[in-house]
Amino acid sequence: MELSLPQRLERTIQALDRRTIAKYHVVMLPDFFVDHFVSLPSAEATWTTVRALVAQGGGNMPGVPQQICQGGNAANTALALARLGISSHLICRTNPLGMHLLQFFLGRHQVDLSGVKTTGTLALTTALEFHESQANVMLGDPGSVADFSFEQLDSQDFERITSSDIIGVVNWNLNRYGTELAEKVLKIVRKEGAKTFFDSGDPSPRVKDIPDLVARVLRNPTLDIFGLNENELRYYSDIPVTSHEDLIGALEHLKKQIRARIDLHTSRFSCSMDGAPTLVPTISVPRIYRSTGAGDAWNAANLFAELFGFGDDERLLFANIAAGAYISMPEPIHPTIDTILNFIKKII
Repeated sequence: MELSLPQRLERTIQALDRRTIAKYHVVMLPDFFVDHFVSLPSAEATWTTVRALVAQGGGNMPGVPQQICQGGNAANTALALARLGISSHLICRTNPLGMHLLQFFLGRHQVDLSGVKTTGTLALTTALEFHESQANVMLGDPGSVADFSFEQLDSQDFERITSSDIIGVVNWNLNRYGTELAEKVLKIVRKEGAKTFFDSGDPSPRVKDIPDLVARVLRNPTLDIFGLNENELRYYSDIPVTSHEDLIGALEHLKKQIRARIDLHTSRFSCSMDGAPTLVPTISVPRIYRSTGAGDAWNAANLFAELFGFGDDERLLFANIAAGAYISMPEPIHPTIDTILNFIKKII
């Protein structure tokens, strides 16, 4: 009898030699944020309370659950990869407090932080998470993420990049030097068989810079994987997207312009396009504790599966489960391989 997709994925994971996982090296750059999560019931109720407090000259909103954890696309992806057993390296710039927090949040999970520079300023995001609508509003101070340039890389960084199996450049949207950084990093990747990955983040603050990014990075023949979500796809395809069919049409339109494989993740399904599209629905989870960070968990698992040669549908399901596991855990902890296996057993 033919195995189902979850059964095939379980078999593929069980066949992994876990002793070899750490031999793979992934470098992520260039951002780390401190994420401050504020949990709120609904936008309407929150604004009503805030307006009343402002009208009386200020006041307190007690009983608001809050949490501080690691943030930033590169830092989160590096951490998620380390939790899966990959030798993960982060290159970024922060301040001494940021380094202490990185050691607490990432270092104890064996993320290599030797590429972190402490001569900058801390990047901080306050995420207002509205549970009624499952939406989040992020108030950000990008700190030194805003001006991380290729010139800040040193000889050790070059060695890490050129000897890694996957090199990921992310958070272009908040880095004014992001296009040049990605373009130049792509040029120095020399290891045979190494893959390059790019995820711009939400490009809406830099719409005018998109054509230059497309020309210099997305159409760069050395880019292997371009990751994005449905909102970002709207900007890069320049096609209105209102339905499932629109998404696939927009992907096909974008793929005609770039050589890289496109990996799309949405709240309903994920899709990989390098020829004919492969679609896999997302998994349902009993409770969603957060929406911020799901894309980083998805990207990390997607890259892990890429390293080990999973089939396209298995790779997408693996990434969907990793993202689902992350958002359904009370604490913002990225899943391990065993966590993902347990989720698969619930699906089968």
